[in-house]
Amino acid sequence: MHKIKLFFKGYKSLLVLILLMMFFRTAYADWSHVPTSSMEPTILPGDVLWINKTSFGPSLPFFNKRLFTWKHPERGDIITFIPPHEDILHVKRVIGVPGDTLHIEGNAIYINGLRMEQSVTESSEDILLGIEDLLGSPHAFKVNRNRSIPYFGRTLVVPEGKLFVMGDFRNNSVDSRAWGFVDENRVTGKVSTVAVSFSRQRNGFLARVAIPIQ
Repeated sequence: MHKIKLFFKGYKSLLVLILLMMFFRTAYADWSHVPTSSMEPTILPGDVLWINKTSFGPSLPFFNKRLFTWKHPERGDIITFIPPHEDILHVKRVIGVPGDTLHIEGNAIYINGLRMEQSVTESSEDILLGIEDLLGSPHAFKVNRNRSIPYFGRTLVVPEGKLFVMGDFRNNSVDSRAWGFVDENRVTGKVSTVAVSFSRQRNGFLARVAIPIQ
């Protein structure tokens, strides 16, 4: 017991620093490794995301919930959240916000009766890359020509307090098309930067650190 007391006395400053770092990571910011390709070409497997956990309101440490909300996610935001079907952190893009009427046919997205503009930036035998404009919020998307796009084909209205999210890799993402809306209270933060990348698809030092994304 005496040795334990001496240990805590001798390393008190270090222990306080570790506790403060843990609190900062859980309450204000976080980082998360990306294991899948569902957000390509924007986010690649091997990227480590910097997550701002105060974008929409301060988070309650260790509980993945916000104390209160001072801003709501907008269309085009990349967010981290706990989905309705499992207790695992996901990252997707907000497609529909409360009150939006959505209709999705293949890769075509209609928001409030307007089809979102899309333009092709690169096309090959296997892959199609393009830019999509979500009512003023442009972002990249990807489609694998050898894989079918999940059928949705429904019109729905996003309820109050809910979000409709999708991956940028349209036919390699399990998202709101499969398991429904995300509760805003389960949103843990906003992603706008890749802190560091270990992906082989990013070449050179400058392409691997502090990469802004949209």
